[in-house]
Amino acid sequence: GTFSYSGQYTGGSAEADFMLGLPNQIGTGTNGGTWGQRDNIFGGFFQDDWHVTSKLTVNLGLRYEIHTPWVEVRDRQTNFGLFSGAVELANQNGNNRALYNTYNGIGNWQPRIGLAYSPDSKTVVRAAATASSYLEGTGTNLRLTINPPYSSEHNALYQTLNFPGSTLDQGYTPILGSGTCTAAGALAASASCFANVNLRVWDPNFRPAQSDQWNFSIQRQLGNSMTVQAAYVGQKNTHLVVPQAYFQKVLQPNGTVTNSPFLSGNQALVSEIGQISGSEASGNQSYNALQVVFQKRLGGGLEFQANYTWSKCMSDAIGYYGAGGQSGSQSAYFQNEYDAAAEWGPCFYDVKHVFSGYVTYDLPFGRNRMYGKNLNKVVNAVVGDWQVNAIPSFHTGFPLTVSANDVSGTNSRGPRANCIAPSNVLGTQNASSTLGGGYLWFDPSSFAQPTSGFGNCGVGTVRGPGLHTVDLSISKRFSTFENQNLEVRGEFLNVSNTPILNAPNHSIGGTLGVINSSQGARNIQLGLKYNF
Repeated sequence: GTFSYSGQYTGGSAEADFMLGLPNQIGTGTNGGTWGQRDNIFGGFFQDDWHVTSKLTVNLGLRYEIHTPWVEVRDRQTNFGLFSGAVELANQNGNNRALYNTYNGIGNWQPRIGLAYSPDSKTVVRAAATASSYLEGTGTNLRLTINPPYSSEHNALYQTLNFPGSTLDQGYTPILGSGTCTAAGALAASASCFANVNLRVWDPNFRPAQSDQWNFSIQRQLGNSMTVQAAYVGQKNTHLVVPQAYFQKVLQPNGTVTNSPFLSGNQALVSEIGQISGSEASGNQSYNALQVVFQKRLGGGLEFQANYTWSKCMSDAIGYYGAGGQSGSQSAYFQNEYDAAAEWGPCFYDVKHVFSGYVTYDLPFGRNRMYGKNLNKVVNAVVGDWQVNAIPSFHTGFPLTVSANDVSGTNSRGPRANCIAPSNVLGTQNASSTLGGGYLWFDPSSFAQPTSGFGNCGVGTVRGPGLHTVDLSISKRFSTFENQNLEVRGEFLNVSNTPILNAPNHSIGGTLGVINSSQGARNIQLGLKYNF
């Protein structure tokens, strides 16, 4: 369970609210017995390779796949009519066991096509396109199995007009229902079942996510051991699962606030519950990238690969388990439940530029190598059989969403700030001592706490720090007996000791934009290995 304090009773000091014992929100954890959900996936496919000519091969396939909805092994789950608010018990009163519909449409048919064409002995052109689907989860604490009468979680959010809605010394008593909750009581929307309960509500048209992917690449051999490849990769995802704040009120154009239309047909139920955590398959995502790979196979003691990606990923939802960018900057819930378009922005893991690779080089000194083939064992033990390895990793920063306090009057679960100027990334500018030191990564004056309504900032309006590291290892082998040797290795993780900065504070307040923590510095480790 939780007790949260916002400072709403004492002019902004959460600590003062705590000392007075006045929470703005309290909630109990989920209680209830064990449960088990089951589903099935049925699929069949046809696939064949067609060698059109000696230079062209085509791969064709078609798959049909259907996902059955999740059912509970003993029908211990409850859903609610999305607008009617009717209490729906599994496998009762004409309801199906899953309490949402089986999807059987065009998305169940999944074509695949691929081709490889070699205009000459050193060039290959490849292309492919495919459609696939999968039943995406939302977390076990959003399942229909933890609704009354089988289980419950209580939640109460207090506004200043409710003062004093509850005090700390009362514990959870003010929000707990009384009496025994039964199936009959649930159907009657009994207060003993639903008092201050956080309902889980699933859209009856919940369905598997669909992913369409395509790519086109050209690979060219250079010399005897090197290749270079350039590729375009695209992906479009639809019907991704999005957690929904169905209990959020509606902010009207004239500034007034009206109740949510969801569950509105059952006002007796609405008047009792504390919150709704909904689930629906309405999320979208797109990804487009240029990928370049330069590779040298082992030859002359040298082997390396360099990879570069220039990409853009956009989405209107991060999913229930989405990290929300560095340090979880973006809420899984929309700022405004009724304006999904305002959530379209960079994916929380979007990185514009990525470079990575590796290099392994056996230095050409020592016996049986380019230089010093006939060195005696003593000299070879000093200058021969050395190897150097390096792994460079560079990428630009992740998008950050600046959050704020909710002043909309709608009980938004993902409020954002106002953007009053273009975001200005300062980089590693030293922060003043009044901010606790560290780095002032971006200018906080570009953002402000809204005074009413919703914040006008979008998703991912500023970028956090990227990554610039090189890991290095140096090893030496000492021959002992025939086909045996001792390897001594020194490894330097982040050899240049470049700071790996964590995310800046992304919430409106006195330390907005400040970075005051980082990951570990350079790490040096030594190792011995005997090969026999």
